[in-house]
Amino acid sequence: MEHDHHHAAPDIPAGANTAKDPVCGMTVAVKPDGRHAEFQGETFHFCSEKCQSKFKADPWFYASGRAAGQKKAAPANVQYTCPMHPEIVRDAPGSCPICGMALEPMVPSDEPSEELTDFTRRMWISAAAAVPLIILTMGELVALPVRDWIGHQTASYLEFVLATPIILWAALPFFRRGWDSIVNRSPN
Repeated sequence: MEHDHHHAAPDIPAGANTAKDPVCGMTVAVKPDGRHAEFQGETFHFCSEKCQSKFKADPWFYASGRAAGQKKAAPANVQYTCPMHPEIVRDAPGSCPICGMALEPMVPSDEPSEELTDFTRRMWISAAAAVPLIILTMGELVALPVRDWIGHQTASYLEFVLATPIILWAALPFFRRGWDSIVNRSPN
């Protein structure tokens, strides 16, 4: 369960009436003017407006106690293997020394793949950076003679400046795997 706000150490006086926030599990002081909600004749108390609004959006889920059992367990002793070479087993994510594929956790996880997140980020940033490059190089085809406006030599230098980060940064994982395949004498 994601919990994206910070809890400072609460100043709850000793002997004060307390309750457990059904959303995040934090112990909160029960105050008459504090955040609370009624559901099926029971009063629930909350540490923040965010927890209160989450509860109001789905009170059955939080009142049943199912939310408490959905905290993320810290992965312990997760091993990673290559889908194509199961004999390759590592203690950390990386790439297969034989084929270069990303190592996958041996135990399935609901967590998003770091590799997918990285590639998605690289793709969107590169796509945004490619827009001015496409306009510069293909503008004449749609009646935008950008090369004529700024000069052909300037346009050539600008193409180099715009294309180099896209090629070197966005394709870096491919270059790394290509180099690894040369080093390991395993063309992929």
